[in-house]
Amino acid sequence: MFKYFHKGDIWGGLSASAVILPQATAFGIALWAPFSQDPASGAMAGLITAVALCFFSGLSRGTMGMVSSPTGPTLVLVAGALASLSAKGFSGAELFTNIAVMLFLSGFMQILIGLFNGGRLIKFIPYPVVAGFMTGSAILMINSQVTMLDLLSFELLIKQAYWIPWLSAAVTFAGISILPRFFPAIPGTVSGLIAGTLVFHLLSKLTQLESPPHWVVGRLPDITSIQLVVPGSLEQIPWMIILPTSVALAVLSSLDSLLTSMIADVATTERHNAKRELAGQGIGQMFAALFGGVAGAGTTGATLVAIKSGGRYWAAIISSLIFILVILILGPIAALLPISVLAGIILHVAIMNMLEKDILLWLKNARNRMDAMTALLVIGVTVSYDLMIAVGVGIILATIQFVRAQILSPVIHRRSTIAQHPSLRRRNQHHRDLLNLHADEVLIYELNGNLFFGTVDKLFEEFNSELNHPVQIILDMARVQQVDLTAVKMLQQMADRLHKAKGELIFTNVRKGKGLSKKVEKTLRQISPHHSGDYPVRTFIDADEAIEYAENKLLQNLGEELKEHCRVELNCSQLCHDLEPGILQILESVMKPVSLKSGDLLFKVNDVATELFVVLEGEIDILLPYGTRHYKRLAKFGPGAFFGEVVFLKHGLRTADAKAIHNTELLMLDDKGFQQLKKHNPQAAIKLITRLGRELSDRLRWSDTELRRLSD
Repeated sequence: MFKYFHKGDIWGGLSASAVILPQATAFGIALWAPFSQDPASGAMAGLITAVALCFFSGLSRGTMGMVSSPTGPTLVLVAGALASLSAKGFSGAELFTNIAVMLFLSGFMQILIGLFNGGRLIKFIPYPVVAGFMTGSAILMINSQVTMLDLLSFELLIKQAYWIPWLSAAVTFAGISILPRFFPAIPGTVSGLIAGTLVFHLLSKLTQLESPPHWVVGRLPDITSIQLVVPGSLEQIPWMIILPTSVALAVLSSLDSLLTSMIADVATTERHNAKRELAGQGIGQMFAALFGGVAGAGTTGATLVAIKSGGRYWAAIISSLIFILVILILGPIAALLPISVLAGIILHVAIMNMLEKDILLWLKNARNRMDAMTALLVIGVTVSYDLMIAVGVGIILATIQFVRAQILSPVIHRRSTIAQHPSLRRRNQHHRDLLNLHADEVLIYELNGNLFFGTVDKLFEEFNSELNHPVQIILDMARVQQVDLTAVKMLQQMADRLHKAKGELIFTNVRKGKGLSKKVEKTLRQISPHHSGDYPVRTFIDADEAIEYAENKLLQNLGEELKEHCRVELNCSQLCHDLEPGILQILESVMKPVSLKSGDLLFKVNDVATELFVVLEGEIDILLPYGTRHYKRLAKFGPGAFFGEVVFLKHGLRTADAKAIHNTELLMLDDKGFQQLKKHNPQAAIKLITRLGRELSDRLRWSDTELRRLSD
């Protein structure tokens, strides 16, 4: 464990504790001051929280450089719980005990969130919702400090020198922002704290004002005064307040910590472990509750300071040890610390770090206006009602917005016919002409996004006019993210209607785990075991296989004989079908027979080659290998087709593999054979070269059309 220790952890811990110390005491006082006359106890509660969270978060080693303390959002939530408990008549020790129970349960729930990977779900809370509740929390924090400083009592400001706390708070605020420019080695929070404290005591001396006791924190209680908090009777605890707030606080603290973890990841180029981090934060929260602490989480500002100072896994533990020393040794110094200075720190955290000022800019942009409205609604509910209710409302609104965006987004990425997107099988000119003439009878739809109750009806409307015609519709599901039950039922209805119209619905590129089985027919039968349809629903691995199947079926419906499993002699091949018998006899005499078994390779990529091949029987796949055991099919040649014309015309390296799909018979013309042909019958050689050039021209035109289609 100690091998992870770096010297930078000492400086990181020192720097982070300098930032956290004022914030922890300020937040502790802000939380308990309205319910207690002893600010020093509130400061002690904040320090206890920082000690527990930093120590156990550091031990968990979930996030490199993470340090923790009381934070603004948790302060607002616990303050709301205190107000609710106070309104129910709880006060003094009872109030203190109920908050401890709430914090203990919250910490336990954080551990559960971590263990059951709830951290992943928390990350999916939309940013407008996060921005809204952070801004709403900031407004509540500002309001609490304005009330504490008596800024609304103008008479007291003038007559009783209440302007001194106000001015010292203002100096603290300004010092945090300005002084680091002149003293970059000192954290801004520390600079502001020193400046505000000096101004407060200087003005008190100059005005000869005896400061009221509640203007300063007072001496911290002795460490021996810290006692274990044990509830007397569980029956007296107001569970209707405690349980919901505990859940809300667990979620809020987890979210706050994970946001800080992601920022720390960017700064350290490491990756946090959400499970371990939330477990450490939860244990720290439970220990803080047992010894009178308040709520907290990972804090962004101090974490970044620790990382920039060299802090890594041990920085948080160093910080916790420093806080213990502060409690042990520097307790008397707290008697000189003005509460107004701590209020200035809280105001700076709220205004400069928590207010999302870009919300107003979002309103000006039509594309982000709904996000701005979501954030404003969350702010309104946070300020006027309840923080976690606001988060819930925001998530519901964001979900509705997401569903609306999905419904409005196009479901069909591209529509094409086999004239625009033919299969890779090389066919003779007659079959190509027929397929182009009847191309509208095979339709290819590349679908996009999520097929669910909100989008599938739009898809059905797109297909409605075609479902009553004897067409084959290929649904390419490669870009589909998810298919729900409503969409599956709608697809079943579409297949039924096409079958009745003598058509067919064909699926391809179906991904497992997206709501459909790899064989769609299996899914359709599972959701409706008593479905009347007794026809097959075909699913193909890739789009080219589906298109080839549809082309073959269309040709058969047009009365054409397919020769995929027949033998085609050289005189009927695409290369030689119109050559004179004499030329054909000479050509056949210089060609060599080649036999392959199913699965055999004819040649491999990068082989040096000069040969041209004509398929007499069987099938050959032209495959482009990539990765490990992965291939992209470039073409498919059946009986009568020819290939290899590129290296035959210009000798060089093969650009792909050629593999036999079935037992295959070919004729091969190599350079030696062509030289013999050219010597004995130059006219035959010229005709052969012309035929190859024409075929290359056709394929270039097809490639150009395919590139245009893909660029749409």
